[in-house]
Parts: sequence; structure tokens; C-alpha cells
Amino acid sequence: MSQHPVSVLGLAALTLALSGCYNYVVLTTPDPQPGTRVTAELTDSGAVTLASYLGPNVSAVDGQVISLSGQDLLVSVVSVRHRDGVEDYWKGESVTVPRGDIASLRERKLAVGRSAFVIGGGVGAAVALLRAFGVVGSGSSPGGQPPPGQ
Repeated sequence: MSQHPVSVLGLAALTLALSGCYNYVVLTTPDPQPGTRVTAELTDSGAVTLASYLGPNVSAVDGQVISLSGQDLLVSVVSVRHRDGVEDYWKGESVTVPRGDIASLRERKLAVGRSAFVIGGGVGAAVALLRAFGVVGSGSSPGGQPPPGQ
């Protein structure tokens, strides 16, 4: 058996593991640590105040906390969600969001159970495909002993 299919299977498993499934949960501390991935749901007045930075009708900002200073949250923005559900992706530009303009702040957490299920299903499907195409055998070697009486 060549190493190529096994490498492909390993790469597929690694990709699934890194993608994972995430939930956004209410922060357990009032001040998120730098590096924490958060979603800040904006108040109506916050959306108006930040429109010149984020665009019109933004309802939420998703990104990584850079720092907290006084009542401001400095965020490296990954995406913004508009009130109509459209999401715009950013490249990590820094935006200061005043805490008074935030209706709720949630933290992104890995959903371990769901991620394990997805990874297990993906690896199982990959193995089944490799077996179906004869790339990976069932473990028995060809040319074994014939059954008794033959």
C-alpha cells in the first residue's frame, strides 16, 4: 500500500479537527482577556454611532479582543453582521467599540461533543471510501489458507 492515501486521510482528519464546531456563550467574566474570540451584539444607538466605521445597519461585530481600555473594547474584526442577516468578512482591521454600545457580549467556545462527532464521521467516511476503492484492505492477506475440505 502506498503512503499517499494514508497521508490524504491524515490531512483530511487534521482539517476536520481544526475546523471544529463552535458555540457562542455568555462571558463568565465581565472583561474578556486579549486573544478571546467574541461577538458583540450592538445596541441600536451603537449601530448608528459605529456606522462610519462598520457600515450601515450593523447588528453584531465578531472578532478577537486586542485590548480593553476603560470603557472601550478594541477588536480585530473578523466579520460584521447586518440587520438583514448579511455578513461581511474583514481582514482583522482594528475597531474600537465603546462598552456602552454593546447590548451583549458572547465568547466563542469549541463544542467538543459536536466536533468529535463531525471528526469521527468524516474519518469513518474517508476510510469507507478508501476501502470501497480498494486503497485500504480489510486486514486479510491474499493467498491465505483455503477453507477445510477444499
